[in-house]
Amino acid sequence: MTCRVIRLTGLLAAGLAASAGALALANRALVLDDLPPTLQGAMHDWLWRGWRVRYTTLGDGPPLVLVHSVHAAASSFEWRDIFEPLSRHHTIYALDLLGFGKSERPAAQFSGPFYADLLSAFLGEVVPGPAVVMASSLSSAYAVAAARARPERIERLVLISPTGTTTTGLPGKVAGWLLAQPLVGSAGFNALVSEASIRRYLGKVYADPEQIDDSMVGQEWATSHQPNARLAPAAFIAGRLDLPLAADTAPIQSPIQSPILVVFGSVPGLGTLATRDKLLSLGPRVALRTIDGVGPLPHNEAPDEVVGLVEGWLAGPPASETR
Repeated sequence: MTCRVIRLTGLLAAGLAASAGALALANRALVLDDLPPTLQGAMHDWLWRGWRVRYTTLGDGPPLVLVHSVHAAASSFEWRDIFEPLSRHHTIYALDLLGFGKSERPAAQFSGPFYADLLSAFLGEVVPGPAVVMASSLSSAYAVAAARARPERIERLVLISPTGTTTTGLPGKVAGWLLAQPLVGSAGFNALVSEASIRRYLGKVYADPEQIDDSMVGQEWATSHQPNARLAPAAFIAGRLDLPLAADTAPIQSPIQSPILVVFGSVPGLGTLATRDKLLSLGPRVALRTIDGVGPLPHNEAPDEVVGLVEGWLAGPPASETR
């Protein structure tokens, strides 16, 4: 992560030498008027603090909310392989976080608590009744925070490859600040999310690179070339989207009483995952499961196995949870 951030800082610094006219022309060429379809289902808009948040629904049954991971080209497209299968028994709500996907990209003060508050409000204002919340990577921390803030709104948690913090340090803070700047930031971000760069990133995330296809790269390219698409990723690279899963110091956080399923892939990818001890400290009913032969996106590399695992766990009584 640190080497990647240092390289990004170099790209941004090099971009300072480009002329404003050339940058403006390049950025106009890269902006898309509309994004390609992401998921089948009905799209809805919800206003939160005056900003448009878009989500997609499908199916009928108890509510299940999907919250995508956080990276430069993040969106609810991440759930494409399990969205329809899970909708056979649930009403699925696939949320695009502000700053990503089909949601608005405002010049907001993006932070970990910001996204935790967004998710808590979404569960309270949009989703009927207690829901199962499934979150990926850093968004797992937002789901955990929502479960603490609104325990009556979350029936169970499914955390996929959870992490609560990133470790970018000073290089990340510098790179994040540069990314947020209008001209040099746009130039550096366009280099970061070029098709070649996206392919390299996915190659480090997927255990099986044969699963990386043109439609996947094209979707991530499209969502990362919208106006202001750099702003939330800039906060991420700077470390401002971090939110620890569990406090290492006082005050002691109360245990989450809702059952929690944690799903990992056996093949390491980018970033540092939460430790077993930290995950088990979240509450009294935490189940840890590992899927062999896949990376940190098991729902993309082994979707049938993930759906079967989640559905089987949801069908079981909470008292049967094991560690």
